[in-house]
Amino acid sequence: VFPPNFRELPPPQLELFDLDDMFSSEKVRLAQITNKCDENDLEYFIREVGDILGVTGSLLPTDKTPKRIIEFIFHQVVEFKKLNQDDGPIEG
Repeated sequence: VFPPNFRELPPPQLELFDLDDMFSSEKVRLAQITNKCDENDLEYFIREVGDILGVTGSLLPTDKTPKRIIEFIFHQVVEFKKLNQDDGPIEG
C-alpha cells in the first residue's frame, strides 16, 4: 500500500504580501495604526505601538499588557528628560 501523493501548493503571489508593512519606517507604521484604530481599539492600539517601538521585546511575556507597555514608555521618557535637562534657567 502506497500513501497518497499530495500536490504541493504554489507559494503565495507577491501581491498578497503587504510590502508597506515590511519596509516602512516607525513613523509611517505609527501613522497607519493611528488611522486604523478608534477609541474602542485602545488596548489593541497600545499593544501594536509597543510592538512597533520594540517595547514588547523588552518585557517578560507575562508583562506584555497595555498597562505595562505604557509604564515602560513613561519610564523611558522620564529617563530621557532627566538626561537632557538644562543646568538651570538662562539669565538675560
